[in-house]
Amino acid sequence: MHQGWDELRQVADARAEFLERGVPGATGVRDLVAASWRRSRSAGVDAAAYRISYHEDVDLDSRLARSARPVIDRLAAEMVDVPVAIALSDAHARIVHRLDCSTAVGRQLDRVDFNAGFDFGEGGVGTNGIGTVFETGASVSVVGAEHFTEAFVRFACTGAPIVDPVSGRVEGVLDVSSLAETWTPLMHTLVRRAAVDIGRNLLLDRSQATRALFETFLRADARPRQAVMAVGDSLTVNRRAQQLYSAAEQMTLHQHALFLMSRQDRVTDSVTLDSGRTVRLRATRILVGGEVAGIVLLLDDEPSRPQSAVASPAGRARPVPGTDGPAPPVPAPGGRSPGWRAACAQVGAGLDRGDRLLVLGEPGTGRRTLVTELFGRLHPAGAVVVGEVDQVVGDGVPTAVPGAAPTLVVLRHLDRIGPDTAERLPALLASLARGRYVVAATLDDARTGADLPFQAVLREFTQAVRLPPLRHRTDDLPDVVARLLAELAPDRGVRLHPAASRLVERHPWPGNLVQLREALAAALQRRPVGELHPDDLPAWCRTGGSSHTLTPLEQAERDAIVTALEACQGNRVQAAAALGMARSSLYRKMRSYAITDA
Repeated sequence: MHQGWDELRQVADARAEFLERGVPGATGVRDLVAASWRRSRSAGVDAAAYRISYHEDVDLDSRLARSARPVIDRLAAEMVDVPVAIALSDAHARIVHRLDCSTAVGRQLDRVDFNAGFDFGEGGVGTNGIGTVFETGASVSVVGAEHFTEAFVRFACTGAPIVDPVSGRVEGVLDVSSLAETWTPLMHTLVRRAAVDIGRNLLLDRSQATRALFETFLRADARPRQAVMAVGDSLTVNRRAQQLYSAAEQMTLHQHALFLMSRQDRVTDSVTLDSGRTVRLRATRILVGGEVAGIVLLLDDEPSRPQSAVASPAGRARPVPGTDGPAPPVPAPGGRSPGWRAACAQVGAGLDRGDRLLVLGEPGTGRRTLVTELFGRLHPAGAVVVGEVDQVVGDGVPTAVPGAAPTLVVLRHLDRIGPDTAERLPALLASLARGRYVVAATLDDARTGADLPFQAVLREFTQAVRLPPLRHRTDDLPDVVARLLAELAPDRGVRLHPAASRLVERHPWPGNLVQLREALAAALQRRPVGELHPDDLPAWCRTGGSSHTLTPLEQAERDAIVTALEACQGNRVQAAAALGMARSSLYRKMRSYAITDA
C-alpha cells in the first residue's frame, strides 16, 4: 500500500471535513487530490447521491480501441492473478472497453456503471482515475477516500493518458481499477508503460498521409541543432524550435506555414517576427496520392539586414528626401502577419511594374480593397474602375488621359464569367495600353482547378498573388478590429472588452473580413458607444465553427444555450437547470455546437 492505515483514516477524515466545511477541510491530503475535490464541488457533483450519464454514440471500434486491445490483452495476461479490471476511455472520458481479471472486482464495478458508454468525466462524477487524468494531463492514482464521490470510496484506480505521438493530444485514458485494500504502487508503472505502447500503436494505425508527414519530420529532426516544425492536422515542433522561438513566435510561423501549404511543393521564404528576428524557412509539402498531408519546415535565423537593403512593397528602393538611402517600406495595410505582408509586397510590386495581376483568396479576404488601397498609395491621382467582369466588358473602360496618372481596372470575380465574356475579355485587355492602365482581377482560390470558362483567359495575366484567410492572421486581428470599428463607428472611441477580444480571436471566421464586419456591426446595434462585451456579439461568435450547416432549429437551440450560459455567468450546472436539460446533455450539445466559455 502507498498509504498506511493511519494515513487512510486521515484522508477519510479530511474528506468528511471538506464535504462539511469546504476548502479548509482539505488539509493533510495530496495537492492533486485537494485540487480535484475543489473542481468537483465547483462542478456541482453531489458526493452522496451518485449520478452518471450514459452516451449511446460511443464508438466501440474506434482507432483508439483497435490500437488498445492488443495492449490490454497483454496487460491482462501479466496481471492474471491480480484482482483488477482494465478499462479504456475515449477522449471524452467515456468508457469504450473493459476487461476483468477478477469477477469479484467486476461485479463491484458493475454497481457503479463502470461500463462502456458511461461518462467518468470529473465534472460529472468527481475525482477518479479517468476524469482526473484529463484534468491534470498526467497519470494519477486515486485510492479509497481520495475519491470525491461516496460510491467510489471502496475502489482504487490508476489511470494514465494515452497520447497520440503525432498530434500530442490526449486521445483517451487507460485505467486499472481494484478494491482499495489490494492496490499496489506497481500498478502505476504497468499502466504508464501500457499507455505508451497504445500511443505507439496509434501511430502505426495512422493514415498513410499522416505517417508520411511524421516520418519526414523525424528525418529532419535528426539533423544536429536544426529547428523543425511539421504542420498538418496539428502542429509538431521539435525541442530545438521550442528553445529558439516563443509560443507566440511558433504561432506566427505556424500560420505562415498554413499559407505556404497552398503554394508550390518546395519553397524558401523569410519571415520577420515582431521581435525583429528574421527566420529563413525551407519548406517541403508532403503529398500522398495527390493529397496534401502537410508541410515540414526547417527554421534558421538569418543575420539582421541593414535597413537600406529593404525594398518597398513596390519592389524597388525609394529615395528618402534629403538622404542617399532608400525609404523604409510602406507598411502593409491592415496587418503585420508574415503571409499578409508578403502578399502586400507582391501586389504592390506588381502594381508598380504594371503587371496584370490575378489576386486569389477566399471570399471576404479583402482582395479588391487591398489592390485599390495599394494602388492609391502608388498613384494618389490615379483613377480606379471597379466592377464585375461582365459589367466592365459590356460598358467598356473610360479613355485614359495621356500623361496623367494610370487608371486601375479591377475585374471582380473572374471565376464567375460565362463563355461569352471569356471570349470578349482578351480584346478588352488588348485595348488597355500598358503604362496608362493597370489591370487586376480577383478569383476565388477554391475554384482555380475547376473546369470553368475563366480558365481560357488566365494566359492574359502575368502574376498571381494569394491572400491568406483571416484565420491565418491572428496577429492582425486587433488592428483589423480597430480599423473596422473606426469605419463603422467613426469618432465614437468604440473598443472591445478583453473577453470579447478573446472570442474574436478564437472564432475561425469562415466569411473572413465580411463576416467579422457583420459581427461588429451587430454588436454596435446593441451597444453603440463604449466597450463592446461578449454578449453584444452575435451568439455564433461563442462557437468554434460547426462541422455542418445548422438548421434553423439547431441555431435556435445553440443561441438558447449561449444565452443561458451568459445569464448564469458560465456556471454549467445552473445553465442546464435553467434550460431544463441534463448536465450531460448540455456538455454534449456544447461540444456539438463548439460553444466556448466566454
